[in-house]
Amino acid sequence: METCSRGKRKTNGNCSCGEPGSGLPVQCVGDWAKDKHDYLRRYISATRGVRAKFLAPKGTGGAAFVDLFGGPGRCCVRGKRPDLIDGSPLIALGHTEAPFSKVIVCDLDHENVEALRARSAQYSGRAVVVEGDCNLLIDQIVSEIPPYGFNMALIDPFSAGQLRFETIRKLASVKRMDLIINWPTGDLKRNYEHNQDEMNEILGTDDERAVVGSPEDAVAKIATLKERLVQFGYQNEEVRSMEVKNSKHVVLYHLVFASKNSKGNQLWNSITRRESSGQGNLF
Repeated sequence: METCSRGKRKTNGNCSCGEPGSGLPVQCVGDWAKDKHDYLRRYISATRGVRAKFLAPKGTGGAAFVDLFGGPGRCCVRGKRPDLIDGSPLIALGHTEAPFSKVIVCDLDHENVEALRARSAQYSGRAVVVEGDCNLLIDQIVSEIPPYGFNMALIDPFSAGQLRFETIRKLASVKRMDLIINWPTGDLKRNYEHNQDEMNEILGTDDERAVVGSPEDAVAKIATLKERLVQFGYQNEEVRSMEVKNSKHVVLYHLVFASKNSKGNQLWNSITRRESSGQGNLF
């Protein structure tokens, strides 16, 4: 069991110590989570003008944020001085400029689901919390998405085994859907000799494009994912990926971004040119 600065890390990834005051669970994360959340927050902010066109009084299509692995909604960043921060569901719900008309969050863990429901109760019924395996419940999740709205989805699994192309496909089939996908580079590299079945599921194919022969294939297969997304209207050359590293500069995963609209790609490129620290970012 990993030691957290506030206690022990439980098997579901949460800290054994609840949030001060509420007592609700918090997910134990590394400091790299701040970078991921910063990119997400900036992209949500950057797309507020586009989103407003689909919201009253300008439009009627609506706008949804989908989070397939929502966790408990808040996180504790490990360290000598633990830092409690909002997770992705609360980042989306808390955005006040052209706010999402619906935030759809799924999680498999009952403790997390109960925490999500408690934390989202204040947001005027805009939150939809789904309990269970998102890969099995994806049809239910998609049914909640405004079909003519402006939507984005965060696919941020805890391990490579939770990522499924069939799930991505159903989200990608929505007319306007920006995708932010956590490509679990580190996990795939460590287990490359044993993850062929997982790679077939992740890429939705069992042909030579999914064959894993070395740790380097963990990164190389991102190109295959990009190729697979073309059939849904995403342009291969515009699908971008960027490294997310830990404090020792080891690549943990890549964030893969895909939009069917050139404006979305421009906005993502703009906000990811610099890290949250202000340093330049090459990707």
